[in-house]
Order: sequence, then C-alpha cells, then structure tokens
Amino acid sequence: MMFVLILTDVYAETNFKIDNKLFNDKSTVEANSDKLKIESKNGTATFSGNVEIKLNGLTLSAQEIIISYYTSEESKQEIKEVLALKDVIFVTSKDILKADKALYKLNDGTIALTGNVSITQGEASFSGKSLFINLNTGEGTISGQVTAILGSGN
Repeated sequence: MMFVLILTDVYAETNFKIDNKLFNDKSTVEANSDKLKIESKNGTATFSGNVEIKLNGLTLSAQEIIISYYTSEESKQEIKEVLALKDVIFVTSKDILKADKALYKLNDGTIALTGNVSITQGEASFSGKSLFINLNTGEGTISGQVTAILGSGN
C-alpha cells in the first residue's frame, strides 16, 4: 500500500522538524575550497570555488561561503554568522536542504534559506521560496509557493 499526498502551488506556510543537534556541536570544522580570502580588519573569511564545510555529520557546500567573526575579550575568534551563496546544499544523515542563499546566525540560532528552496526528509519533500529554521526548537517554516510531497512506500 502506498500513500502519496501532493500539494502544489500553495501560497502559505508549511512547518516541519529539523535535526538541530548537529548545528550545536562545537567540534572541529573542516573547510575545503579553491580559494580563501581573510580580511582581519573586517572580520571575514571568504571561501570561494567548490566550497565544502564539514562538521560532525553535517556537510555544507556552496560556491561561496563568507564567515563573519569577532575576537572575544579572551582573544578567541568566534563566528557570528555564516553566509552561503550559489548552489547551497546542507546534508545531514536525515535531511537534504538546497537553496540559492543561506544565512546562519549563530547568536540567535536561526538559518534563513532563500531562492529555489527544497527539502528532502526520507520519502517527504518540500519546496518553496524561503525557509526559516529555528535551531533552538528544531522547527522550520517554508513559505511562498509551497509544494509538499508526502508518501509511504508500504
């Protein structure tokens, strides 16, 4: 028996859950790219060309990723936000998220994805114009011209 629900051209919002544990992990980050430009004065590091960042089960890839940081009172460099541009893909063990642009703000634990947003969670998939994820709660809202495909393959 197979159950498939297809909703298209819905101008509304759809809510779903994201595994937020991976984003809270503070372990080692591995970054690979064709080019890296560091501007200490502005507090930015720009990775460009086939960028891939890995963090304990989470992979973020894009054509350009700009990391904004500041130096704390203890002289530690801490990341404020991560901006990913062009061909943005987040891959976790359970989810695949794609968009044209993603902005991850570490101070408030949010990610905003815009432009050609798509999410795949097992047999379910969603697409729309924008996606807002609150990592503190693990809840996400996709907005715009939403399409949802929900199914069960039994």
